[in-house]
Amino acid sequence: MFMKEMTAKTASNNLLPNKFLIPAIVVVAVMLIGFFAYRGVQKPAAPAGSPQVTTISQSALEEDYGLRVQLIAVTAAGGLVDLRLQIVDAEKAKAFLEELTNFPALRAGNDVDLRVSEDIAEQGIQFENGKSIFVLYPNTGNIVKSGDPVNIVLGDLQVEAITAQ
Repeated sequence: MFMKEMTAKTASNNLLPNKFLIPAIVVVAVMLIGFFAYRGVQKPAAPAGSPQVTTISQSALEEDYGLRVQLIAVTAAGGLVDLRLQIVDAEKAKAFLEELTNFPALRAGNDVDLRVSEDIAEQGIQFENGKSIFVLYPNTGNIVKSGDPVNIVLGDLQVEAITAQ
C-alpha cells in the first residue's frame, strides 16, 4: 500500500500577514510621536519689528491676569515638562487666555520655546476660581532639566525665570 503524504493547514499559515502588520503599526506610531514631539520644540520667532517681550513677576501675573504659577517640573523620565497654573481670578484669566497667542509656552535658558500643538491650545478651559490648568510640553532632547531656569511666555509677556523642579 502506498500512503499519501497529507499536510494539514494550520492557523499559523493564515497569520503571516499579521506578523508584519503589528511591527509596521508600531514603527508608524513611533515616527508620528517623534514628529509631533519635534514640532513642539521651536526657536522663538522674532521677525524684524516685532513687539518686545515684557518680563513680569509672578505676583503681577496673579494680580493683572488672574493666574498663579503652581509648578514647573520635569517629569516622565525627562520627556515632559509639567506646567500648572491656578486660576485665582476667572474673569481676568478668561479675558487673557481666550486669545490663542496668549496660551502659555515655556522658554528654556537657551532661548528654545516649548509649545503644545494648536489642538491642545484650542481645548476649552473651565474658568473658575480655584481650578487648575495642567499643560504637558514635550521635552525633546531633554532641553529642560531639573534646576534649570524657565520662563512662561504668554503672547508678548514672559514671567520671570522660575526654577524647574
